[in-house]
Amino acid sequence: MLIRNIELEKQACMHVNWYELFRKNTIKSCIIPVPEDVLAYLRQDMLILPKECSNFTDVSTGEGFQTTHYNAFDDQFDGTDSEGEDGADDEQEQPAFPEFSQSLTDAIQSLGGNAFLKSDWHCPKDAQWITLGQSLCVRDITDVYQLLKASSFCKEDFRERSEVNGSGYHVVLKKWRDIHPGSEFRCFVRNRSLVAISPRHWPSYHEHIARERSDIVNDIVSLFKEKIKETFPLKDYVFDVYRPAKDNVIIMDFSLYGKGHSDSLAFDYDQLDDEAQVATIEEEDDPEFRYLPNDCGVQPIKRNVYGFPQDFCNFFQGAAPSSEGGAAAEEASVEGDSNNLINRLIEQCNLQQLHDLDNQNEQA
Repeated sequence: MLIRNIELEKQACMHVNWYELFRKNTIKSCIIPVPEDVLAYLRQDMLILPKECSNFTDVSTGEGFQTTHYNAFDDQFDGTDSEGEDGADDEQEQPAFPEFSQSLTDAIQSLGGNAFLKSDWHCPKDAQWITLGQSLCVRDITDVYQLLKASSFCKEDFRERSEVNGSGYHVVLKKWRDIHPGSEFRCFVRNRSLVAISPRHWPSYHEHIARERSDIVNDIVSLFKEKIKETFPLKDYVFDVYRPAKDNVIIMDFSLYGKGHSDSLAFDYDQLDDEAQVATIEEEDDPEFRYLPNDCGVQPIKRNVYGFPQDFCNFFQGAAPSSEGGAAAEEASVEGDSNNLINRLIEQCNLQQLHDLDNQNEQA
């Protein structure tokens, strides 16, 4: 059994390292290197926004939205005397990163005024509760700093690294697109063969998936064989795609293959590994595609788990705070528990459907 070099795999999956390879097949992005002073600030736990963040600013966007931000360091929101020592201390503690903030502003404007935010590997999905509307769409630097500072997933990406540190640290801004949740898919590659496809928002039911099953598989297989298979450097990996229409598949992201790295969604990694060992070349053109063929009712939505800080959830559930594994272990635990519950619900749904079918046969 070969020993995996996780650090090198993570390096290959960094957005900065694959974006140029697939620029024509992915969403337009701006990749902004994070300087040392900003990196030190993002690693700190205290949520203090830089001076460049607005006091009272209405930000108009191309879609007609407006956002309003205020700075808690403004005198009228400060309970201390602005000429006293406390005010002076606050002024000294508030950081300033004019060049980096300007780079963020320029990038957002170049992308049309709305952007999707992520770090080298993760988006701040655990921090969207902090924004108005609980959205990951950023429209100004205040949105960016708030999400990055409040996200444990992004903070994990900004920790000190060894081998992958040669590429530095980055903030990635992607052009914002409203994506239908039933048009995103996760693809599993084993030994350079596409072995499985799952809806990204598993186990949500979408009627069009069953109707377009063959076209979905064919479009994804064509993209993989023509653009990805001989270009992406790893043998085992996971990639996410968005299919807005027939013959149009867009690469969203790459991530590591395996438990604790990427959610297996409709599959189990042990099963995928076993099937990959006996797969034939012909089967690559028809990877296993699992989806809900029928509406099983209301299903748990995994992103709702990130609706509140984990410390709050632990407190109300009587759980001890996690001391090992960081954000990655926390996310893997959430995904594992959620998948177990989902699988049980789907099994119950299937049993109920079989029971109903038997009753219909008996009545006939």
